[in-house]
Amino acid sequence: MTDATVYIAQSLDGYIADAEGSIAWLRPFEVWDYGYDAFWARIDAVVMGSTTYRDCRRFPEWPYRGKAVFVMTRSGRLDEDGLAVFDDRSAVEIALDLERAGLGRIWVAGGGRPIRAFLDAGLVRRLRIFQIPVLLGAGTPLWVAGKRRLSARPIATTVHGNGVVETHWEIVAPAGTADDSPWTRV
Repeated sequence: MTDATVYIAQSLDGYIADAEGSIAWLRPFEVWDYGYDAFWARIDAVVMGSTTYRDCRRFPEWPYRGKAVFVMTRSGRLDEDGLAVFDDRSAVEIALDLERAGLGRIWVAGGGRPIRAFLDAGLVRRLRIFQIPVLLGAGTPLWVAGKRRLSARPIATTVHGNGVVETHWEIVAPAGTADDSPWTRV
């Protein structure tokens, strides 16, 4: 069964990148241990959007080596180096293919549109959100408009010594959804 998780940082005002599209504002907070290594060990595949992919390609080293990476894009292939599969299919189609390949534990790494696509499809079970104590004022929002209203319940919250607030959320079926609905079987 597909197990998709969102693990992502956002500013206090809900942005994942600043007005220039940069994530450099996160650097002062990168030295802290947020349990990333344990999280990384539990996932099989990474799904992201094309902007996130391009941002990651600017890093000195590809951060997702050893994992299957799918880039949700309508633009076609962005690179020919084999680091990622470029896919214009729906979140459900991608998740089904990953599950068939035995890669059912998916990290939906960003940006807002792929995360929303996986949420709208009922594939995300958990959110692990890191609120960074910075107000950017403008930028790329994490939360984009979606097709469905969802509910979540907090599982755990940790306030790190550097001011980052980490909250684990569990997505629950929307109010009025029967237990045997397609939403609960995805």
